[in-house]
Amino acid sequence: MIAEPGLEHETFKTFIEKFRKETSHTDATSKMRQRAWDHFITLGLPSKKMEAYRYIKLKQLFSQFYQGSRLPEVDSQEIASYILPESKRSFLVFVNGHYVPSLSNREAIPSNVVISTFQEASQTYGTFLNNQWTRSLKEEQDSFAALNGAIHQNGLFLYVPPKCIVDVPVQIIHLTLGNNPWQMMTPRLQISVGAQSEINFVMSQKDKGGQGYFVNHVTEISLEEAARVHFTQIFCDLHPEGWYFDAFRANLKRDSHLKTVCVTEGSATVRTDYRISLIGENAEALLNGVCMLADKREAHSHIFMDHQAPNCRSYQLFKGVLNDFARSSFEGKIMVRQIAQKTEAFQLNNHLILNDHAHADSKPNLEIFADDVKASHGATVGQLNADQLFYMKTRGFSDHEARNLLIYGFCEEVIEQIPVDSLKDEISLKAKNILRKRE
Repeated sequence: MIAEPGLEHETFKTFIEKFRKETSHTDATSKMRQRAWDHFITLGLPSKKMEAYRYIKLKQLFSQFYQGSRLPEVDSQEIASYILPESKRSFLVFVNGHYVPSLSNREAIPSNVVISTFQEASQTYGTFLNNQWTRSLKEEQDSFAALNGAIHQNGLFLYVPPKCIVDVPVQIIHLTLGNNPWQMMTPRLQISVGAQSEINFVMSQKDKGGQGYFVNHVTEISLEEAARVHFTQIFCDLHPEGWYFDAFRANLKRDSHLKTVCVTEGSATVRTDYRISLIGENAEALLNGVCMLADKREAHSHIFMDHQAPNCRSYQLFKGVLNDFARSSFEGKIMVRQIAQKTEAFQLNNHLILNDHAHADSKPNLEIFADDVKASHGATVGQLNADQLFYMKTRGFSDHEARNLLIYGFCEEVIEQIPVDSLKDEISLKAKNILRKRE
């Protein structure tokens, strides 16, 4: 697919070509990177003519003058305040897109769980990774996800062997440091969860740089038979000029279960892109998300739920609260292949608009080729209920308190899906104070 011409496209392509040369690898990943680069060239840069990028300010993104991300020296005390109490001995740290083992702590993670850099894993698990990579690239239609595969730096490989129960949440901390403006960071997570294993991930982005940046992040997860994965993504407190693209890819085999929760307060643009493939019978995927946006922050979700096997289930619930001049969009598709009989697939997108300037777009849709299917999709856009506000104020709540409590009630259904208590409390507090007191 050829991108629409423009000077900003050429500026961006010139940077990434230079970036690729400066970060070229001659290790076991070089062939995989080359295939990813070739695929990126075939796809081309996206344009606003594409449904998946219709609401993204691509011209603004491409017009920046980027530089490669640097890995500064970091003291462990700099990340101490970001570690969840439940993950004191089970956290993995990225700095400016680079996985840093020396800052991580895996003491509470079972010793048979493999955690290494992508380069190290390519030497030991080369055939396994190559097969995953080949399948992933064959299915990948997003230019930025393909680009990450070509130029990612020091990514993380994690393998949970069969019948392994990881009973502590594994926290993945992405830290942005430095005063160099417009760094481009390309972190990558490659995760494989063995049959009948269970693991819970919490991923969050923490900014200490004070400058705009572009993060192009990819997570790929393979769930073997009866594996169970819970993945929580927190994109809060981001720099208002930061751009964060997150591509989440998952393949679910027979009887496996995936649950995700994504919470964001937005930035210049937060874009989450999901491609979930249910390839084994009786697999189940539950996707949940809530964006709480103010000022001029934006958040955009793009979802492709692909039912490729019979007797599978998928549920999507995404909500948005928008104030000031915030913008959001939701573009979701459920694909039910002809073989995927007895599918259950549901998708719901709700927005709460708090003033006349905020704007939300929603486009849920279904494409069904099977006969025996239960499926539905829907979207709503509304405002706070005046009768509910009046009732709460008659019970002694101020107008400000009543509005925030109603907003929290709207978000609560998603927030309650967060499995880590300290994090759930933190996000609940944010949701209860979305409306700031204005003098």
